[in-house]
Amino acid sequence: MMTTFKYFILLTSFLFFQEAFSQESLESNKSKTLFYQCNFDNKSSLEDWVMEGPGIARVKKGKLEIYSRYHKKVYRKMKKGKVVFEEDSPKWYQYYVDGLAKKAEPELYPIYKSGKVFRGGHLVYWNKIKTPENYVIEFDFQSPIPYPLHMIMFSATGENGEDVFDPLLKPRCGIAGQYTKGDLHNYRISFLAPKRGTANMRKCPGRRLVVKGEDKTLKDLTGKHHMKVVKWKDQIEFRINDELIFLYKDDQKDKTLGGGQTAIRLMVPARGYYDNYKIYELK
Repeated sequence: MMTTFKYFILLTSFLFFQEAFSQESLESNKSKTLFYQCNFDNKSSLEDWVMEGPGIARVKKGKLEIYSRYHKKVYRKMKKGKVVFEEDSPKWYQYYVDGLAKKAEPELYPIYKSGKVFRGGHLVYWNKIKTPENYVIEFDFQSPIPYPLHMIMFSATGENGEDVFDPLLKPRCGIAGQYTKGDLHNYRISFLAPKRGTANMRKCPGRRLVVKGEDKTLKDLTGKHHMKVVKWKDQIEFRINDELIFLYKDDQKDKTLGGGQTAIRLMVPARGYYDNYKIYELK
């Protein structure tokens, strides 16, 4: 009986320390130096950012408020159940945005289509600063509404390490395929997806789903959350409110991505507040 009890204690201790070890951050035992900071205290904060797609970005009460120009009309329709997020539904919201864009942006409307399907209305908001190879991104996030989808993009470059604004890269206007199947290399983590239930990380080009974990933003859809991405060599850690969501080691056949630019991406139904955006260098 005593032997069994000792075994139980040892096993419990092992599981406890294993859990504690698994929660240890990639930041541990490394120097962390502030590399860039944007608190969105005034309009001049937006000078560090570049919008792609029909997005609206403004400073509101010391935070970045960001959404698509088509968001408000889609939001009203979604609340009434007249449009939905699901692409396989006849009430897919993009059918509605198609008509809005045709009237509002006739000159850009043709490039918002992928084949015969309208894909426009989304936005990508790039930060101009190029990160070091090893870094931490931290920011505060809040969605005032329960509709998806938000993403953080990072380590973004051209194929040969070019700045994302290099004129030799293909033009972009917020359409997903331009960032997932084009000439940009990047990692991306999507979150606040109620029906999906997970935070997903993909590697692009190729839109390869490499890891996913519990989406902690869903515990409080309209609450405030602290988001953190840690990149150390070939490993990436994602935390929400200091809880580990996943730890990923890039074992893909193509090269591990290094330093690059970061961006916030929103789909048309989403609206968000972002604040205290910081990038640290890790050594």
